[in-house]
Amino acid sequence: MWRELNNAVLNLRTYADLSPDLGVRRRIHQGWRSRPERSLDDWYRSFWQPMSVSQDLSAFVYQQMEVYSGLPFAKVIPADRLTEDLQLPVVCWFDWECDLCEDFHDRFGIEIRDRLDISMLRTVRDLVIFLNQQL
Repeated sequence: MWRELNNAVLNLRTYADLSPDLGVRRRIHQGWRSRPERSLDDWYRSFWQPMSVSQDLSAFVYQQMEVYSGLPFAKVIPADRLTEDLQLPVVCWFDWECDLCEDFHDRFGIEIRDRLDISMLRTVRDLVIFLNQQL
């Protein structure tokens, strides 16, 4: 019985360590109150169309990154830093990068698992450009 109880406690601790930090998400949301909210089309036209980024890729990032992070990507700008501003390692589930690779493959039919190194990408712009180059 003690072993089962100990395993349950360890599982709860591990779950908490690997779970998104909802308090950090709330603080980011609050800090962005004054930012304009852009529709998917406006986000593409404002930021990515001038850089010749695929509209389908822009939609993918807009939708999927919000799913992974819980952050309103309608308020995200290309200069937002993945770690410092968006706090992705803290606000996402621990395996969000794997989900990104799988979802990218499902959507575009391209395997990026062996090329994606989030630590080498600093901003949302870097991430979008990297993904666009894979197409």
